[in-house]
Amino acid sequence: MYIRTALALLIFALPVSASAASLYLDPSSGTYGPGDTFILNIRLNTDGQCINAANVALIYPADSLKAVDFGKGDSIFTLWVNEPKLDTQKGTVSFAGGIPGGYCGRVAGDPGLTNIIGKVVFTVENASAKQAVIRLSSGSSVYLNDGNGTRIAPSTNAATVTLVPDRQSLTNPWVTQVQEDTTPPEAFNVQVESTRNVFSGKYYAVFSTVDKQSGIDHYEMVINGTWQRVTSPHLLDDQTLDGGVEVRAIDKAGNIRLGTFVPGSVPPREIPMGDYMALAAILIILLIALLARHYLNKRQQAGATIDLRS
Repeated sequence: MYIRTALALLIFALPVSASAASLYLDPSSGTYGPGDTFILNIRLNTDGQCINAANVALIYPADSLKAVDFGKGDSIFTLWVNEPKLDTQKGTVSFAGGIPGGYCGRVAGDPGLTNIIGKVVFTVENASAKQAVIRLSSGSSVYLNDGNGTRIAPSTNAATVTLVPDRQSLTNPWVTQVQEDTTPPEAFNVQVESTRNVFSGKYYAVFSTVDKQSGIDHYEMVINGTWQRVTSPHLLDDQTLDGGVEVRAIDKAGNIRLGTFVPGSVPPREIPMGDYMALAAILIILLIALLARHYLNKRQQAGATIDLRS
């Protein structure tokens, strides 16, 4: 969680400098008709530098195309500061993620490129425009793994899709990829934390894993006896932790991995400073009330003594 917070600060707080690193779309062209589905890879060219985070926005014509899914399975990123957001009304796809230690480019001996940071799955809604241009926003940024998280403006390309009246393929490549995934997500731990000023010091669960085939679809936790969708971090309803903490990761193919929670590993609860201040205020009020009562009792006793003397 702390790494994710640090990445968020880097992504939105640092100035921009020029760089030869680039974000590019692959493939850069294609021909499709109404009902066709195609996958567009967003790739990172480091140009010999080490990159540990990126903030990406992709823009497409919503009257012709529709972004229907986002694949993280092949991504070099392992942390997602902002989960992929698909806005089909505006025609945008945005996300922010990173990799601790940085990605420095293709490793010698790798059989193929390992620079995918995400896959956008499109369907053709309308071919009347005859052409659709998908581009990366000029506001997209990458961040160096230089100890300072230097923000740089990468060069970008556009992908041009030729739209034709007839469907070009009866198969859906994304559905095929997902159906081929029979491997569950990677093993992961579920940590229970208590942090001052986070959820008012109450216990919350932190969890994360990756799936290198179809990608993580969502997480579920047992709440009131049933599995329910959750995101990390998640405030726990049962602050006693008597029932344990069960979280499972489910990939896009439906494969499931149950997270590991170690009972007895939970730290003591942190009490927020606000609670301390509220308690101190209550004690001060009680002290003032006691002093006032003591003062009034003294006044009453003094008045009674004067009456007896008179």
